Amino acid sequence: MIAPMRATIRNTLVAAALVAPLGAAQAAPTMQLAQNNTGPNLFALYQQIQQLQQQVRNLNGQVDTLQYQLDQQKQGQRDLYQDIDKRLAKLESGAAGRAGSSSDGAPRGAGGQTGPVDPAVQSAYMAGFNKLKDGDYPAAIDAFKAFVAEHPETALTPNAWYWMGEAYYVQQKPDAARQSFETVVNRFSASPKVADSLYKIGLIQASSGNDDNAQATFERVISQYPDSDAANQAKSQLSGDNG
Repeated sequence: MIAPMRATIRNTLVAAALVAPLGAAQAAPTMQLAQNNTGPNLFALYQQIQQLQQQVRNLNGQVDTLQYQLDQQKQGQRDLYQDIDKRLAKLESGAAGRAGSSSDGAPRGAGGQTGPVDPAVQSAYMAGFNKLKDGDYPAAIDAFKAFVAEHPETALTPNAWYWMGEAYYVQQKPDAARQSFETVVNRFSASPKVADSLYKIGLIQASSGNDDNAQATFERVISQYPDSDAANQAKSQLSGDNG
């Protein structure tokens, strides 16, 4: 009787010894979780949540700022298209007269002289102008570049330089646009496009943050070309009434 009892007790103790580590291992995560839920750890978790919420608010603010800037760029693009559309419509309707013509209807040359335009020259010029009207600005630029290279001193050359500048301007390429407009001002001083070119140079200066230079350019337009549409637009820019 004693021997079997001793064997039973021994087996029970061995089983208990084997089960004890497993129970301790299972209890450890529970104890750790309980310890992690103490006051200091909960406060640290709360702080992390607050920091994440602040980061989300900051990101939302950045998104709002970027959206506003995008809206402003889109509005500026629409204004550019409207401006060039009005100029094209005015030119087509004859309100501004034929491009590059004098008051008596004869085309005006680079030095201010009048004379007929060769039909081949007119055709080459209109190839670029029609691309511009169609809104194909890269093709218009290429056509006008070819025109001024082949016809550097015709009555329509300053007009080609001007409309090339407009095409660059609509595509938001201010440096190239300014170079085209400055070519009109510096090389074709008698052209009717000088006033418009100066005005566009002023707009480019203003958009680049060169407010003093822009003001001087607008004042030059008003002083030298007081009866031009460009002068009226320059006055609006100086007065802030450009909406």
